[in-house]
Amino acid sequence: MITRPSFLALGMACACMLLIGARVDAQELTRGTISLVVPYPSGGVSDVLARDFAPAFAKAIDRTVIVENLSGASGSIGAAKVLGGAHDGSLVLVGTSTETILTPITIKGLNYKPADFRLLGVVYTAPLALYARRDLKAGSVDELAALSKRPGNAPLNYGSTGPGSLYHIVTENLNKATGLDATHIPYRGGAPLLQDLMAGTIDLTMLPVDNVLGTLVDGGKIKVLGVAAAKRAARYPATPTLDESASARGFGHPTVWVGIFVARNMPDDLTLQMHRAVTDALEREDTRRLLETTGGTVPPTMGLQEASAFYDAETRSLQTMARVARVQGE
Repeated sequence: MITRPSFLALGMACACMLLIGARVDAQELTRGTISLVVPYPSGGVSDVLARDFAPAFAKAIDRTVIVENLSGASGSIGAAKVLGGAHDGSLVLVGTSTETILTPITIKGLNYKPADFRLLGVVYTAPLALYARRDLKAGSVDELAALSKRPGNAPLNYGSTGPGSLYHIVTENLNKATGLDATHIPYRGGAPLLQDLMAGTIDLTMLPVDNVLGTLVDGGKIKVLGVAAAKRAARYPATPTLDESASARGFGHPTVWVGIFVARNMPDDLTLQMHRAVTDALEREDTRRLLETTGGTVPPTMGLQEASAFYDAETRSLQTMARVARVQGE
């Protein structure tokens, strides 16, 4: 028979064991190294942002953090590694809408879907702009639409960072909205695309408003025809928005953004710890200034529910754009 004192002692022992177990579970995240997986080559915007974010994140999470570049298949190789690895916080995706939302619906046979990811925070966002080779005989979106329909004009083409990428989807939607007839030329990355745009090999491309492209515009190496935003970009104050045009009014304001993701099936307590660390890192003023040197902005930090709502809304919007562009399952 268990006496009352013995029962209380047993209960306290069990409670202590539960507390110890809870401490062990909470400490799982603090062991080993965290890899920030960038699904693109080094030197790109996602890579630069990851390396700028890593020190503050490492301090907030109290672990060693490294940046791992794993490119290929429109970012799906790196994304799949995060989903297929141990869900203990050791693998984190520095991802965009291309590999999390668009690639799963534009590449046949890919074994993941947008809902498999959980967004913890957004480290960068920027509006998109339509850029052109410097000698193209059009200075605006309306002039471009008229140029493409002019009898005897050479066919136009545009470059993107790959089939099913955000830039491919958005440009196809712009083509349909304006009646523009331009052939898609896919590239393996932004660097060769820009080289060909500056050389005049391609006519157009849709890319972010950022400091790299702004420097090329300022130097007269390329030009910008319009910005897909609610108001004119501070970087290009003389360039009208698409809403100001006759041919693309009401097109919308798609943006490029880079977020921090984990697998959806990571345990909730670990996800919450990761989210707190991401938030702490992004609320550091020095980190925000560093991230914004790319020319984009760091939006206000989000709670997990806010981040989920943002990601769900982006998923719905981009899936609609992909259907309009008719690139699903390519």
